[in-house]
Amino acid sequence: MIRPFLFILMCKTVLWGDTTIVAFDAIHQSFGGLGNNRTIIEPLQFPDSNSNYSEISMNVLLECPNGGCDPWDRKAKISISHLGEWFEIGRYVTPYGIECGWSFDVTDYRSLLKGETELMSHIDTWVEPGWLVTISFDFISGVPENPHTVVRNIWNHDYVVYGDPTNPVDISSITEYIPTDASNAYLRMITTGHGQGNTENAAEFSLKIHDIFFNNDLAYIHNFWRSDCESNQCSPQNGSWQYDRAGFCPGDKVTPMDFDLLDHVLVGDTVKFDYVLEDYLNQCSPNNPLCTSGVTCSSCDYNNSGHTEPYYYIGSHLIIHTESYHTNADAYFRISDLDSQVGSLNIYMENYAPIHGIQFTISLDDIEGVDIGQLSFGNGQGGRAEEFGWTVSANDSGLVIGMAQFTGNPIPGGEGLLTQIPWNINSLGQANGQVTISNLQVSGYFGSEVTYEIGSPLSFETGLNLDESIIVPSGHRLLSAYPNPFNPNVKIPFQLLNETHVELNIYDLKGQKVVTLINESLLAGVHEVSWNASSYASGVYVCTLESSGKLTTNKVVLIK
Repeated sequence: MIRPFLFILMCKTVLWGDTTIVAFDAIHQSFGGLGNNRTIIEPLQFPDSNSNYSEISMNVLLECPNGGCDPWDRKAKISISHLGEWFEIGRYVTPYGIECGWSFDVTDYRSLLKGETELMSHIDTWVEPGWLVTISFDFISGVPENPHTVVRNIWNHDYVVYGDPTNPVDISSITEYIPTDASNAYLRMITTGHGQGNTENAAEFSLKIHDIFFNNDLAYIHNFWRSDCESNQCSPQNGSWQYDRAGFCPGDKVTPMDFDLLDHVLVGDTVKFDYVLEDYLNQCSPNNPLCTSGVTCSSCDYNNSGHTEPYYYIGSHLIIHTESYHTNADAYFRISDLDSQVGSLNIYMENYAPIHGIQFTISLDDIEGVDIGQLSFGNGQGGRAEEFGWTVSANDSGLVIGMAQFTGNPIPGGEGLLTQIPWNINSLGQANGQVTISNLQVSGYFGSEVTYEIGSPLSFETGLNLDESIIVPSGHRLLSAYPNPFNPNVKIPFQLLNETHVELNIYDLKGQKVVTLINESLLAGVHEVSWNASSYASGVYVCTLESSGKLTTNKVVLIK
């Protein structure tokens, strides 16, 4: 079979020197029979970098298999896999029984369209003939207007029942972060209505408008009604293709609607998104107690009445153009720098979604002249973790655990220093090598899955004589307790610059003294005391060191 549409695409590659990637080549999508492939997922290899392409388009061609095309209009979508998530990059509705094709501008999704990935094609067909589907991508050479993009899933609901009081609409609020170097940011909505109900022909043939809220303020009215179906280029068709519809026309691609964010919020802010459907009660819904067949309605059964349950097909993305690279993952972690003068690792985090818990290991590789056993780490200090009341503990193996012990607050979307991890090397000579984050675990709300990316290892060279501790105390103070968390023994070191009287106490979070470990005069130097907490309950305890009229504190976590 000659396919002129695809032939033109192939010629474009030869004549213009652009790159074309054929993802699906006349793949049969149908329901029933030997194929039974309403959804097909195929591996795909894009260019490893698309920074030299100004435009990217996706081309879809539908052809009739033996036995003819599907005679009905069916909703269909194409999605790309990235970091464990699926992103819808194109939606269309098949024509009534004829061949057709479309081109989609997918340039804004360039951060998803590179390297090795997977492509998914779904057609909601319920018949055997189905369709032969060809999908290709054109990469057009040139300087991109927006070389860096961030794409975030907001709402993806394939079946939002509409008008049924026993199936209330639940479209959750989503909170996301806008990077400080964003040059443009907008909410992209892809909403289509389907099913005809028994009243108002909702949701397919009923004009309804929905509200979009940014940070609880009504920002936009979303009117996605299509009144141009009669001029459809994939025509004439069979069926009712010429009638106006909710967000689509049979035999046409669904055009997304973009709503500007920077007209309403500032860069560096977090934005809470809400999507509210127009009020509607389908009086003839089967589960409506007010519906009486033959009285209120001809029938309270969708199938028996010849109607279908009304619902919406809702997809949306946050699209951000930035001056520099930002990940599409929920969170991005890296060691931004190493301050050898004070012996600390500065851990940087950029996150779009709120973060409720973090665990990772500080990994050191290719260390010259230093045994890993000679390394020790202290509890995290400062940064966004401390700002939001988190406890960040580290043990001598480099395991770091961060959690909202005191306030229960997550770390909201933002970017900057997460925490500073003190470290110490007790060895002679210089230390150099690489340090990075490994074994990362990140949790969201109620343990929800959080996608993440880890930055490249950081090379370092201390240039110090390490026969002395890298960490230089500035006065009498507590050092990092270890192990922390602990069960049931913990060692609590502290530094004294001169001989002085010392009182070391342990308090619970109610401010009640639990035990006094030291109350005496001690000589200058580093001291260490052990606490056996076997008779105490699990929880967070506060260590206090009083000396020379000054008070320093540290927190320890007992886990039994």
